[in-house]
Parts: sequence; structure tokens; C-alpha cells
Amino acid sequence: METSKIEFTKNFYESILNGMLDLVRVIDIDGVVVFCNTKIKEEFGDQTGKKCYELFCKDSRCDDCIAARAMRENTRFMKYAQHKDKFYYVISSPVHSEDGKVIGTVEVFRDITEQRKIEERLRRQNEILRRDLEFAKRLQQSLLPVIPKIEGYRITYTYKPCERLGGDFLDVISIDDKIVFYVADVAGHGLLASMVTIFVKQSIIKNAHTYINSSAQEIIKGVLLDFIDMNFPGEIYITIVLGILEKQSGKVTMLSAGHVTEPILVKANKKVKMFSMKGQPIASIDLEQGFEMKEVVLEKNDKLIFYSDGLIESKNKQGEMYGKKRLIKRILSIKNINTELLIRDVRNFVSDIDDDIAVLMIEKM
Repeated sequence: METSKIEFTKNFYESILNGMLDLVRVIDIDGVVVFCNTKIKEEFGDQTGKKCYELFCKDSRCDDCIAARAMRENTRFMKYAQHKDKFYYVISSPVHSEDGKVIGTVEVFRDITEQRKIEERLRRQNEILRRDLEFAKRLQQSLLPVIPKIEGYRITYTYKPCERLGGDFLDVISIDDKIVFYVADVAGHGLLASMVTIFVKQSIIKNAHTYINSSAQEIIKGVLLDFIDMNFPGEIYITIVLGILEKQSGKVTMLSAGHVTEPILVKANKKVKMFSMKGQPIASIDLEQGFEMKEVVLEKNDKLIFYSDGLIESKNKQGEMYGKKRLIKRILSIKNINTELLIRDVRNFVSDIDDDIAVLMIEKM
């Protein structure tokens, strides 16, 4: 009766092991295979009675033999193994006698060949994507403006994307006796946002040359119509703050297409004025809200600053936002303010900027 129970138990566990899709073998304390399940026999033939290392046609124990380690250290070990064109994830666990003594190990081989192939395909695709992103980054940076020399004015800018590619953009376009300048912010970051910035640049250049003698409103309306014609995904939209400077008079006409930041005028006497303007963003639907315009005349040593929301909405580790008040305070406290110093101050405040930042400044000399 006792013998039949033992035989039943043996058959019961063997049937479980033979029903597994993984390859299973049991190795005794001397490294000899004492059991192989059906799956391992189908893959490699019956290994019973052979040394464990013979499975992969070796003539001695592996340097990193996890079966030996599992028995020696009485704990489970894992490793990856390759045989010809197949890859396996191997787990070796100690087997104990009734009195707790280690008498062998059971090893489970899981075939991960298809997983490895998928990982390799993903690796190659990621490498292609990385190269594409690097190229797109160089392309986007090549589109940043080379500031023209304009008698009586100094124009500077700083652009810092938070990733390889950014959704913020800026440009300065000289047309006859006028300068068109803007800061734009495309919703999101990454490749799609950066590609939309290329559209922004080309559309504003086209419409600026077409409507330079009309108004800033006509330029932005032209950009809006171009955007609608492009049929971008519904979640994509653009905010823009744009100005037209008349070189002779110093008059600047400004408008905002949904841009949340307000242009800052810093007078020579350190007085500061901010310009709030209503206007819809550049999106797939024309809301027919129009674009409110403001005007200002730059006098000697006046500075006009356009910037994206990353400059004031960046937060430190305590969740405190940099904010407009701190920005104005820094502008007033720095003797020779410039765009690079403004961004450096934000970096010192937040330590890790998580949004693109674009700052453009025009100074009347």
C-alpha cells in the first residue's frame, strides 16, 4: 500500500512537470540529470544520466553554473543562456530531502527566443528613432534666427528645450523698414511639436511678407488659415505673441494668439509695464474671437521682452512656481539684463526645468 502511494505521488508530479511548456530537469548533488520532462526531451533528447553541462554540448561545468551555486548556497539563482539560435531564461532552485538537506536542484528553462527577437527589433527601431530625433534636433536648431544687425537696436534671444526637441520657437524677420518678431509655443514636446514649429516659421514668414504693410492681425489670421488647411491632429494648437517693430519710429505693434505670458517693457528708468492682450490660439477651428493689439514706442535704453510660459511656470522641489513677480524682481535687480541671465536664474531656482523656455529681447540703443 505504501509503495503504491509513493508510485502515485511520483506519477502525479511527473505528469505535472510533463504538462509544462517550459523545459524542466532535476540534477542530483553530483551534477547528474536524474529527470527530464517531456518538453526538454523534445528539444534535446533524453538527458537522464548525463552530466548537466552536456545539455549544451560542453565537456565541463560552466564557470557560472547556477545549479552548483543553488546547491552550494541553498538559494535560487537565475541566468540567461543561449543554445544555437535559441535563448532561454533559466531558474535553478535547490531540492531538499525530508530532513532539509540539499540533495539536488530543479532547473526550469523558459524559451524567450521570440521575446529576444522582439527586443532586438525594438532596439533597432529605437536606434533609428534616436538618429531621426538627433537629425530633427539639428534641423530645428538650424532654423533658429541669425539676428540681423539693425542700427539703433540690439536683439538677443535664448532658447532652451527641455528635451532633445522642443515645442517652443522664436524668430526675427527683417522686411524693409520693419522687423517682425515672435515667440511661439506648440502644445506638447518631442518630434511632433518640433515639426509643427517648422510650420510656424514658414507660415509666419510667408504671411509677414504678404501682410507686412497691413497689420499684425492679418499676419496671424493668415497663419490661422494655414494651420486649418494643414488639418493637424485636434490636440495640436499653437500660442504666439508677435510684434512688428518700425525701425525709424521705434513703434511696436503687438498681439497675442492665446499666449499666456505678457510682454514686458522695461523702461530706461526701470519702470516696468506688462501688456495683456486677448486672442484665440492657433487651432483647428476659427473661433472668430479676433486678436487684440497693443502699441508701444521704444525709447533709448528701453527693453521689450517676449517669452514662453516655461520661464515663469517652472517649479522648484517644494512646488513653488518661479512666477511673474520673481521675474520682474530679477529684471529690476540685474544691471545689464539679458536673456541668458534670465534663464540661468530660473535654472538656479528650479534645478530641473521640465518645460521649454524661449526668451527674446529687443533693446533700443
